[in-house]
Amino acid sequence: MRRAHGRGAAALALLLLTSACSNAGDAPPEQPQPSAGSGTGPIAPGGTLVYGQIAGVSQLDPNTIASGAQTQLQTLLWSGLTTWTPQNTAKPDLAESWQSTPDHRTWTFKLRAGVKYHNGKAFTAAEAKKNFDRVLDPAIPAQVAAKIDMIEAVTAPDDTTLVLTLDSPNPELPVDVIDVRMTDVDDLANIDRAANGTGPYRLRSFVPDQTVELVRNDGYWGPRPNLDEIRIVRYADATAANAALRSGQVHVLWSVAPDSVAGLATEGRQLLTAAEPAGFVVWELDTSAAPFNSPKAREALSYAANRTEMMAAAYAGYGVPTPANVPVNPKNRFYDQSLPSHGFDLDRAKQLFAEAGVTEGSTLTFWAVAGNYQEWTTVGQILQQDLAKIGIRLEIQTNEVSTWSAKFYPKGKSYPNLLAANYLSFTPPPDSYPLAWFEGTKGTCECNWVAPPEYDQAIAAIESAGEGLERETAFKDAQRILNRENPVVFIGATAFLSVAQPQVRGLWVQAEGTLHLEEAGFAA
Repeated sequence: MRRAHGRGAAALALLLLTSACSNAGDAPPEQPQPSAGSGTGPIAPGGTLVYGQIAGVSQLDPNTIASGAQTQLQTLLWSGLTTWTPQNTAKPDLAESWQSTPDHRTWTFKLRAGVKYHNGKAFTAAEAKKNFDRVLDPAIPAQVAAKIDMIEAVTAPDDTTLVLTLDSPNPELPVDVIDVRMTDVDDLANIDRAANGTGPYRLRSFVPDQTVELVRNDGYWGPRPNLDEIRIVRYADATAANAALRSGQVHVLWSVAPDSVAGLATEGRQLLTAAEPAGFVVWELDTSAAPFNSPKAREALSYAANRTEMMAAAYAGYGVPTPANVPVNPKNRFYDQSLPSHGFDLDRAKQLFAEAGVTEGSTLTFWAVAGNYQEWTTVGQILQQDLAKIGIRLEIQTNEVSTWSAKFYPKGKSYPNLLAANYLSFTPPPDSYPLAWFEGTKGTCECNWVAPPEYDQAIAAIESAGEGLERETAFKDAQRILNRENPVVFIGATAFLSVAQPQVRGLWVQAEGTLHLEEAGFAA
């Protein structure tokens, strides 16, 4: 979902689908294989791309993003100082270049001259400062603030120079500032009517939770965008969205349910997802309220999760189970292979639950979204069946997105006895983000976990050390503590699945699941 898209925001098994649709004795169709990018080749200028999704875009402030449904807009309407490459590194965007002092505590960004917002106002270093100051304001619910909380001062010596002074070293700052999007802070009251970014497309119209219409920004400072228009359309449900894709009304469909992939990625359509997913299917817990204020209850829940079955049934194998219960893909080079496994063990779960006061006859609530992300409900149903075997009742409730998120977001809300199903998307290590999300008072985890000092020390080491043994050791230390404390239950690493029509070119998927459209177009 990635309401939790900040420092910072997707069913039945594929086997059930194919067996129901095939004749007796027929072999099931081969599972479509995804790619991280759409087809290559020449792109014809012009055209309108229709982008379909089931979740709606509720607001357009890029620095208080509340849902994963908004992520595709982040690089269309707005720019940052830097931007992502498919290799999860930073490249120039509004900043042409940057340099730091040897201790990585003072960073100087040289900005492009002549850039203007969509409303014609000049973008300068003073404008960049306004955006950084706003994101760092504790009163603003900007999840990206957790990525840049080491910034102590922001100064603009001249129109094209921005200086960021840090209270602790950060060699990864060019990556961490990517998601601070530049918008006209002085015109925020008009954000949903004009957007006023500096990106390759500008806003034509916006109907909350229904449509977003964009047109090419002919005043864009960078290469001319390929498309004339992009229309983002919300469909009422998966049935309507899938039908629109099959009929050709939609060119790209985002966040396709895994059980629908086999029927949609056909006739030359392209299945897209991240090469090494850095998004995670999770259950968020209130560690400040019973029963999950007890580490034993959290550990018990982790042992009660049959991750292998859940990922196979709900995600059709498009994902990797995470039995060590940490937010690092087991395929990532920074993953600690020595971590103890929380393998599925109901006897162990029952013992730990009892020690935490969760005994036979107790009831927990599984909190999910209605009309979308059926995968979450499927995962909950598997847990429900397993917990029943040890006498614990799990009540599954599905809610509209606003009701769902209001229960536990933002950080600081009390939600006892609740498992909040969610999808958390992170930038992968070597960035510190997946682990810093839990950090003490600076972190933004809705779990309300109070991290021990040793955890914050590990994060500080990750953020201040360059490549080498110190950084690698700190990554392991932080993972070890999460593996022991279990503030959140991680089921598996995955990323949103999208399906694109054969003629679509220029799309690519970021590790945490964002589908990039800024270079999209149609085959020549």
